Amino acid sequence: MNFIANHIDWIKEQKIMEHLTSCKGDTTPVWQPNRWTGNSTLEKFKEMARPGYSCNKFFFHQMNPSSKEMQNFNFDLPSLTESRKHTIWWFVILYPGEFQAMHIDPQLTEVKNPVRYTMFLQDWEPGHVFVYDDKVAANYKAGDLFEWSDPMTIHGPANIGYNTRYTLQITLWD
Repeated sequence: MNFIANHIDWIKEQKIMEHLTSCKGDTTPVWQPNRWTGNSTLEKFKEMARPGYSCNKFFFHQMNPSSKEMQNFNFDLPSLTESRKHTIWWFVILYPGEFQAMHIDPQLTEVKNPVRYTMFLQDWEPGHVFVYDDKVAANYKAGDLFEWSDPMTIHGPANIGYNTRYTLQITLWD
């Protein structure tokens, strides 16, 4: 992951945290076998995750443009260093005890020229975990924007802390 810039002013101007902290987000199961079907690399993750996560009692929360709680909330995305033809974004909300199993992003495996961004929306707290490849992100500040575009970057977030963890995810591709 490469640090791009800090966008704390964007978070404040767009009133992002005021909105997110008033929302619950869409409940999303950690194990989503249909999401990983048809791609040999992703099939590996489906099989690896099945024994521990297939009971579907593990969830995380997210919001994207089609989420009910985002329908009347208009905001502009932060300035990015790259541009592409297509853009998708989503917020990940991890309540204490929530996580996503280690994975790669399915949307990056079959698109042309992807670029992926993660923005941390609050200062790092003990228990807010983000693992990518063989590294752990810590001591980040609210607004820190990172780029990581290798479609095969294995990663996973977790919240073993006491407060809700919020991030913005953005993917661009041609």
